[in-house]
Amino acid sequence: MTRKINKELFISKERAKYSQLYKQSVISEQFRLLRSGITYSRVGKDYQTIMITSPGHGDGKTTTVANLGIVLAQHDKKVMMIDADLRKGKLHQLFDINHSEGLIDLLARKASVEEAICLSNIPNLHIIPSGAITKTSYELLTEARIEEIVSILSTEYDMILFDTSPILYTAETQIIANICEASLLVLMSGKTLKEEAAKATTILQNSKAQLLGASLNGNQVRSKVYEFQQ
Repeated sequence: MTRKINKELFISKERAKYSQLYKQSVISEQFRLLRSGITYSRVGKDYQTIMITSPGHGDGKTTTVANLGIVLAQHDKKVMMIDADLRKGKLHQLFDINHSEGLIDLLARKASVEEAICLSNIPNLHIIPSGAITKTSYELLTEARIEEIVSILSTEYDMILFDTSPILYTAETQIIANICEASLLVLMSGKTLKEEAAKATTILQNSKAQLLGASLNGNQVRSKVYEFQQ
């Protein structure tokens, strides 16, 4: 029996791991530039907790989180990625990991932090998937419980990246914005409306997290890399 391949998921996995599969590509270099921008945006100490969100769905925030996590891990940072999209979390699919236990179980105190952590095939990069999502999973997310989880993880990881639900449509994303040190807004060229981007920016600027800026997906870049030649 021939196994049916989900072409859309295959493409998503390739995009998510672009910085691992094609280290010398133009796109990978863009993520390294993003890494540098984040690393040097704060004098004296790196941001440890960063939330990555978008105005709506389909803007590429999960792909951005995945590639940013990879390039940070390649830069000798010990990185934790948390899938905090408790409505449509897909980070586990991109890295082919089990999500039977995850953030939902942590929030409900049905699993320990150690039990929820999954290893990726990339050194220094670990993942806490969303867990098994239900219609009311997002109601488990409270500021006090997330702070408790972050407090435990912060002793073991240099950077903690949150992949969240879209900021314009979910209240729980604003909770995470108020416990993280910084936030990054992901936009999709030709898709994200100007009004949506402006509204999302205002919400993030009014949160406790420092808005680092916006990452634009889907825009064309030069096809050649400026690389070493003898």
